[in-house]
Amino acid sequence: MNCFLHPHTPAIAQCVDCHQPICEVCTVRVNTRPYCEACAANHHQHSALTALIFGLLVPGLGQLYNGDYLKAVMIFFTGWLLLPWVYGIVDAVLVAQEIAEGRRDAQGIPPGYLILALKVGVVFFSCLYISLVWMVISAAIAWVASP
Repeated sequence: MNCFLHPHTPAIAQCVDCHQPICEVCTVRVNTRPYCEACAANHHQHSALTALIFGLLVPGLGQLYNGDYLKAVMIFFTGWLLLPWVYGIVDAVLVAQEIAEGRRDAQGIPPGYLILALKVGVVFFSCLYISLVWMVISAAIAWVASP
């Protein structure tokens, strides 16, 4: 079997999306899976660091990045308890590593208005959580410092 773009070159893999045979020159690996150049444009390399940063900003945002939508909602609504927030950060990093290593499939990001709402909501909820944490820390310092 030869590459569909280079008919005289032997194929080394098959594109995960379009199932066309691809040679070494045409192969683009995303999260250890082979794609042709056209299909690779629809995927991104997962990063544990990105999941960590998202998880620190807003509880559940790391899960949203990984495609665990139900888990993201649960952690978001219980993140004020702090333990679910810490769990969410660790879970987001571990799942992102599994996706990057190819041991788990990446879930797609929802299209259209939902992704726009998520982008706008991230800024709002990040500011909200940071201000709440700041108020709790300020109140704790004032309580400890008071005679």
